[in-house]
Amino acid sequence: MNQENLPKAKITLDEVINQSFKYWKATLSFQFVVTVLYFGIIFISGFQLVQYYFGDKLYIFTPELLQDPIKFNLKIRELLATENGSYFQIILSLLKASLFPLFIGLFRVYTLIDEGKKPSISEVLDGYKGSNFFKLWGYAIFWNVIFSFGMSFFFIPGILWVFLTVFVGPLLYFTPMRMLEAINISAKVAWANWKIVLPCAIIAFLFSYSGFILFFVGFLFTYPFWNAIIYTLFKRFFSIKFV
Repeated sequence: MNQENLPKAKITLDEVINQSFKYWKATLSFQFVVTVLYFGIIFISGFQLVQYYFGDKLYIFTPELLQDPIKFNLKIRELLATENGSYFQIILSLLKASLFPLFIGLFRVYTLIDEGKKPSISEVLDGYKGSNFFKLWGYAIFWNVIFSFGMSFFFIPGILWVFLTVFVGPLLYFTPMRMLEAINISAKVAWANWKIVLPCAIIAFLFSYSGFILFFVGFLFTYPFWNAIIYTLFKRFFSIKFV
């Protein structure tokens, strides 16, 4: 894709935010289900993994240690640096990657709304159908590895990785593109339209986590707002029908 042929948006920030809020408000129940499933599975599985790999070490977390954030974090790092800690992180990362299709399923919900149809809760599982799951799961694993590596270098590379891959999820879901091709196109389109994509990304991040800051339960509703932003921008940049 040549630079001059890259899709450019004729859209304002207000239009993106307003349209995204429409999707968000129309799908609150779906977002609640997705977020509860995502964090519920991670919490329960994480608790079981902690018991399995560190059960004999939990006695070190005394009330005194819990009251000292510095010592507490140091002890956590020591445990994660062990062989069991490596296994724990690998399994948890694979688990999180397997849940990524849940959020992609929201794109299916938005599409049905655009078509004037009434979506059902089962639509959020559309990312698990057929080859979708393996494409999205493999990408999520790769994405997490690069993101973790990038965040270890003063955060900037990790943040840039998030920005450049903003359209990869919908490209993999709506098209037969392979992962590297989708990453390449997403990076070029995001970079060519950074004046609209970057502000939208910042707003999406702030709003998504605002529910946690203001009131924890609200986080279950605000967290998936990022998906509505991505879908709104994606529709403007790419002329692709749901497949």
